[in-house]
Amino acid sequence: MKIREVHIYGFGRLVDFHMENLSDLQVIYGENEAGKSTFMAFIEAVLFGFPSRQQNGQRYEPKFSAVYGGRLVLETEKDGNITVERIKGRAAGEVSVTFANGRTGGEEALAHVLNGMNRQMFQSIYSFNLQSLQEIRKLTGDDISRYLFAAGTIGTDALLSAERELEKEMEARFKPNGRKPVLNVQLRKLQAMEKELNRLKAENGRYGEWKARLAALEAAQAEAEAELEALRGTVQQYEHLTSLWPLYAERKHVKLQLSEIGPVRFPADGIRRLDGLMSEWRASSGRLSAVKKQKQVLVEKMEGEQPDPLFVRHEGEIKKLLDDWPQYRGWQAETERLQSECDILDSQISELAGMLHLTASQVEKVPQLDLSIAAKERLSTLVRAYDRHRTRSDALQAQLEDLRARMNAVEQECALLEKELVSEEAFRDLSAKRQEKEKKSLLEADIRRGKQQLSRLKKMADEVRKPSFLFFGLALLFLMAGVWSFLTGQYLFLGVFVLGAIVSGYHAFKGNRNPLEQEIRALEQELGEKEKELRNWKEGDTDWHEYERQKQLRENWKQLILKLEEGEQNGRQMQNRKQRLEAEERQLLAEISRFRQTLQLGDGFRPRQLPEAFQLLTELSGKMRERTRIEKKLAQLADSRSAFEERMEKLWSRLHVNWPLRQEGILLLQQACAEQQERKIRRQEWEKKCAELEEQVQLLESEAEATDNEIKKLFALAGAVNEEDFRKAGSLFQQYEKLSGQLEIMDLRISREDLERLETVKDVSMLEQEKQKLEEKIVEKANALRSMRKESMEIRFELDRLEKGGTFTEKLHEYYSALSEFREEAFEWARYATAKRLLSGMMKRLRETRFPQVLHKAEAYLQCLTNGSYVSLHMGGEDSRFYVKRRDDVLFAANELSQATAEQLYIALRFSLAEALGGEFPSPVVIDDGFVNFDIYRTEKMARLLDQVSESRQVLLFTCQQPMLRFFKGHGVKTLGAVHDQGMAGSGNISRIQP
Repeated sequence: MKIREVHIYGFGRLVDFHMENLSDLQVIYGENEAGKSTFMAFIEAVLFGFPSRQQNGQRYEPKFSAVYGGRLVLETEKDGNITVERIKGRAAGEVSVTFANGRTGGEEALAHVLNGMNRQMFQSIYSFNLQSLQEIRKLTGDDISRYLFAAGTIGTDALLSAERELEKEMEARFKPNGRKPVLNVQLRKLQAMEKELNRLKAENGRYGEWKARLAALEAAQAEAEAELEALRGTVQQYEHLTSLWPLYAERKHVKLQLSEIGPVRFPADGIRRLDGLMSEWRASSGRLSAVKKQKQVLVEKMEGEQPDPLFVRHEGEIKKLLDDWPQYRGWQAETERLQSECDILDSQISELAGMLHLTASQVEKVPQLDLSIAAKERLSTLVRAYDRHRTRSDALQAQLEDLRARMNAVEQECALLEKELVSEEAFRDLSAKRQEKEKKSLLEADIRRGKQQLSRLKKMADEVRKPSFLFFGLALLFLMAGVWSFLTGQYLFLGVFVLGAIVSGYHAFKGNRNPLEQEIRALEQELGEKEKELRNWKEGDTDWHEYERQKQLRENWKQLILKLEEGEQNGRQMQNRKQRLEAEERQLLAEISRFRQTLQLGDGFRPRQLPEAFQLLTELSGKMRERTRIEKKLAQLADSRSAFEERMEKLWSRLHVNWPLRQEGILLLQQACAEQQERKIRRQEWEKKCAELEEQVQLLESEAEATDNEIKKLFALAGAVNEEDFRKAGSLFQQYEKLSGQLEIMDLRISREDLERLETVKDVSMLEQEKQKLEEKIVEKANALRSMRKESMEIRFELDRLEKGGTFTEKLHEYYSALSEFREEAFEWARYATAKRLLSGMMKRLRETRFPQVLHKAEAYLQCLTNGSYVSLHMGGEDSRFYVKRRDDVLFAANELSQATAEQLYIALRFSLAEALGGEFPSPVVIDDGFVNFDIYRTEKMARLLDQVSESRQVLLFTCQQPMLRFFKGHGVKTLGAVHDQGMAGSGNISRIQP
């Protein structure tokens, strides 16, 4: 069963929601509160009903719509597509089921489609979410093993929980060596009360004696009752034998008669068999006589039917002529058709000759023309070459005219520039003045650079002077330390301090001589000379803009002159190409003219018309060849018709008939042949019938002979000579069989034991005497039994009087009351114990039958999910603990696995259980974000496993983890609407993502 379409009228926040084309592995993505859980709850509600207001389940009644419910379209193997619709109504809602053939139904039809699966089974086996996986985190030790075992057998731990509850109830009532349970307390109380009763009984001496006497009387009474019952049974046997005595006497008489008759030889069912054989013999004799008469009549008819000898002699020739007649008619029709085609071809040839302006003699020569593919290709090549030369010539002429126009424009522009140019002497004077100006600019630039360099040198000299002050301070410090050392007598330090003062003083005096001062003075002197030269510079009157303008005009003029020279060179080259093209074009025209003459075409055809004319010539040539072929075929057909007519004339003469050589003659021949054929067929049928009658005669004679032999065999079996003796023996045999049957019935009514007893009795009076003796013993035993019963009643009265005499009675009453309460509690404990035993037995059967299959499939799934890290699953002995074997043969208990591995084990068991129940309950698997604890590699393995599971059943995966979508490439992903919408309506809230 697969869900292919979902239409939600109103359910939770989903209103008028439509989703179609759900695939076998359908991933449905949605953000938090997008409606994934609502979607899952809707599927469950449609299949199993809306939860009632008294139940714990959420009803998801819509807040923005008055319509409540929706429909599912299911695809099943047995019934095809089924539509299940459930809307608001009484109890779980009103459901309607529509099958593919138009049949409808309600809850019963839906239960049949689901094969009896209920909501709890669907939630336990085919639907799980993150909460189911998180249950494993709350368990420890053996609880994990029990939980995984439940997941692999029934899908839920409900039975395990029930088993624990039953065990808890049992321990609350009774526990070995316990003190607080109810039964333990009551048992100790009963033991104390019984001890007290025994003490009270010992105080009453006579009570024990009466009790012993009562027990002895009860034993004797039971023995007497048994003997009395045995005597009564014996009396009944004698009465039974007495009633059988008449039947026994009759049996003896029948046996005597059978011995007098003795054994009789007679075949089984002989009389009936004889009657049947006699009737068969008489019937065979009658049929034999009738068949012989029929054969005689057929022989007389066959003598009167003889075929014509001429037709028999020439039968092959006649058949050949009639077989060839349709071909002759075909030749006539073919001749008329070909003659019509020939006329059409003549008119088409005339039309084509007129289009090509050909004479009759030229038309006759057309088939000899070279109209091959090579000739056609050569013509096409010449025409294309001519067209290319014409195109290139026209383009070259247009380029020449364009070049002339451009050269004229350049010459005009040169004339205008020459008017604005000054003389060469004036331009040289402007150039000299320009150079003087550039020298002054260079001098100013040198002065600026020198000033910048002088500034940098002065800064460097200031930085060099700073360390000399430090050395002066250091030398003074060493000098003061030396004086201190001298005054204190520290002469070793004195030498060190004096040496330091000398070195510091040397560096201080050396630092005062700056090496950059000489360079600074030389640079200042050079700058002074250049500034003096700049002050003495004399500038002339020069128009700098005019010099630049004249220079630019000269450059433009040179460019225009170059363009003119280039244009003249291009013009000469174009002229040369044009002359070459004209020569090639004349050569092509000459070749085209020669080709046109070979085709018998006039000069009026232009080169571009020649391919079409060539095509018309090809068509004309084909039609002329077709006309020649048709003329040859007409001649062949005329010869064939003449030969057929000659054969017809010869056949008429041989048959001595004067029939026309047309269709009428063939019809007369066919009629005559049909008549001869009918005679032949009738004669053959009569001959066949005569042979069949002969076979019947032989068969009937053999049947009559076999019947006579059977009759003789019957007579021999009965020892009879004729029919009368046989029938007398049969009557005697029937009498013997009747007596034997009566004897068998009597043996059935008298058992073997009764028969043996009756054979020991000579007369029925013996039975009466034995019966009377037994009845007397019964009366005697009954009187003794009444005496014992009377004495017992007297003893019980005395015991009852003693027991009601005081404390003993009260204690006894309390004891029996407590014993009654104990039995009630024990009965309750037994109920729980029986339920637990039944539940344990069922779990054991599941462990021994279903669970090994689930375990085997789960091993394959776990290997796939863990990439082969864990290779097998094992179930422990009495402790029923789960063990998982790793690749290195190390066993791990379920509680020793990591959280993610335990969840993978749980998923493998759930999937394998669904696979095991697949044939009985083919429900889709619904998963809601069950893999959020998996890393990227295990998530990828999970996606592959889901793809594998979807081959046998549909899988619906709801997720809010967008990174997970990339693992489902090739599967369409449907997306639910965003959480910010007020409601989800219509199919527009569904999009498809290709991860």
